[in-house]
Amino acid sequence: MMKRFMKRCGTLILGFALAVGVCPAAQAAAAPPAVSSYAYLVMDADTGQVLIEKNADEMLYPASITKVMTLGLAAQKAGGDWSSTVTVSEEAVYSLWRTDSSHIALQPGEEVPLRDIVYATQLASANDGANVLAEYIGGSIEGGVAAMNAQVQALGLTNTHFENPHGLHDGGHYTTARDMATIARWALSQPGYLEVFCHSGNYEMAPTNLQPETRYFACDDWLKVGNICYREYAKGGKDGYHSEAHYTYVNYSEQDDIRLICVILAAPSKQERYYDACALLDYCFGSFRRVDIPAEDRAMPLNVQGGGGVLGQVNVIPAAGSVLLHEDADPADCTVEYDLPDVWNLGTPLSAEQIIRIPASGGQAAGEVRVTMTQTGLDALLRQMAANSEAEAERSSGGFTALFVGGGAAAVLALLLWRQWWTRQGRKAPAAVGADFPILQWEGETVELNDRITKLRRPDGTGRNLPRR
Repeated sequence: MMKRFMKRCGTLILGFALAVGVCPAAQAAAAPPAVSSYAYLVMDADTGQVLIEKNADEMLYPASITKVMTLGLAAQKAGGDWSSTVTVSEEAVYSLWRTDSSHIALQPGEEVPLRDIVYATQLASANDGANVLAEYIGGSIEGGVAAMNAQVQALGLTNTHFENPHGLHDGGHYTTARDMATIARWALSQPGYLEVFCHSGNYEMAPTNLQPETRYFACDDWLKVGNICYREYAKGGKDGYHSEAHYTYVNYSEQDDIRLICVILAAPSKQERYYDACALLDYCFGSFRRVDIPAEDRAMPLNVQGGGGVLGQVNVIPAAGSVLLHEDADPADCTVEYDLPDVWNLGTPLSAEQIIRIPASGGQAAGEVRVTMTQTGLDALLRQMAANSEAEAERSSGGFTALFVGGGAAAVLALLLWRQWWTRQGRKAPAAVGADFPILQWEGETVELNDRITKLRRPDGTGRNLPRR
């Protein structure tokens, strides 16, 4: 599939002639613009809804936009704190030997602030920096790559696999426009990543223990730095290139209440990469509007299970959602489905979603928005369970007490009868033990056994001894 694609892309490159020198201004249009990039996808960063796409599920080479995943994992581990220091390993440097590779001339043993490595990887697309980040993430380059693929699985992606943290060509290193947009959406949610991804100015890397010179980096994203494709809505981006992948690009943009992710794969030239991104984003910002989809007035019962059986029921309640619709689309054409489990196991998160489906039209791709549903009734169910448990405990405790008292009285009576028989045999009664005996009749006289037995136990002879027979 890859070889067939490359022939087609080569035809596009040879047949393409640049017709304009600037990107057109944003205009509303009935259909997405024709672009020269082989694959693209524009996604709502808030909901994951796909607005427009082309060849979005074909596995292609990502080149340096691979670093979106690498930087996202670094941000996840750092938790937004870039203040630590990393040491450059020999493998981080020499594994790039004899490759046509972007780098910042890191040296083995060099001690570098993590912040500098992160910005060098983003702005200078430093492959040695990406190697260092992989080691930071996973303990080694291999460990970092394993973490990248583990995150791919966690995101549920099936058409992406990474062989390295930087994007140099490898036949087993591939992605799709859809998967790459999902990766970018996840990365944007990691602490500190948005600041790095959206950096537009210059950056200075101070001298280190092995490098006496200051190193300088700068953003060269045409949509961000005042080139002919400058767009005020463009906030962040990462581009990539190698001869097998051609030109790739991931962009993040904001305008009004809409946040978009745009992925370009296999653009035939550097300028076309940016021209295409401008055209696609202009179209989406100019043609789409956010529409609220109200929640249905209904409740769906769901069994709650725990301790091996059903404990009761809760009601799952639909929630309102929002979608991005082309100006020619009718909100009434959207449909809503519900994805509920057969039973909710108490102590686990409730996995209940409503799916708003947007049909394809001439102006937009088919898409969906998943909204988490809420539940009511769990608090009441737990209170009822607690009340039932307390009542059961009281019943159990009461039965035990009655059994204990009844058994104690029987034991006392048996002891008295035995003592009476013993003394009638002319033997000295043994000292009594225990306390809190009940009041009983003894030879016509009402006595409290506790007192009498206690007196019988005193060595000074006080108290009345029980008569012998």
